[in-house]
Amino acid sequence: MEKTLKQLRDGGRQRADMAHDSDAVSDLEANQYVNEAYHELFDIITGADDAKLFAVNATKPPQVGDFSFRLPTDFYRLVSVHVRRDGRYVQATPADSAAYAELAANQANTSARYRYQYLVRWDINTGERFIFVFPAPSSDTLAITYWPQPKELSLDSESLDNPASWLEFVMVAAGVRMLNKVERDATALLFAKRQLGKRIQKAVYATDFNFPRTIRGTSSRSAFGGLPGW
Repeated sequence: MEKTLKQLRDGGRQRADMAHDSDAVSDLEANQYVNEAYHELFDIITGADDAKLFAVNATKPPQVGDFSFRLPTDFYRLVSVHVRRDGRYVQATPADSAAYAELAANQANTSARYRYQYLVRWDINTGERFIFVFPAPSSDTLAITYWPQPKELSLDSESLDNPASWLEFVMVAAGVRMLNKVERDATALLFAKRQLGKRIQKAVYATDFNFPRTIRGTSSRSAFGGLPGW
């Protein structure tokens, strides 16, 4: 199901019972609330290690230091790190972000044990994100899986193409923000948002990809097709 930014904005106003009260919340503010609501939805979807449906792979991240590689510009959250060695991929484990010196000094011992460790750092001045891997692999052998940043809508014609329950969550969550802005009671919408969030979590975590645009429920391996509300 697809909805434009304008449709999501108007839907948020309708759910907040503010369809004819645009002076209280401007279009610019409503657009911000829609994007915030989608980011909240994105965190719900990607908030558990089991939710790998929307992960993507980094293609040959460029090496910028002895152990460091630049993460993609759309990097949001790391899912996994693997290094190919002797014809197989070895999964790396996260390390203390302050342990750079120790990891660099001990990389020979780490290599001997076929164990890889990594840490992620973010340059707060430039916004660049880097991953450090010990012992240092080559870019060709490093496999990074991550969740990309959620989409940001700025034009009325831009859209989200998601299951109906997801878009409903965005409109309800945006409506909550609108009510909070004008200091009106948002209790009913908050309850609806929580219920939608729980339903979305349950649906996402109980599924895996079979092939693009088709989802298979892991609780019923023999049954194919969409989930309710998708």
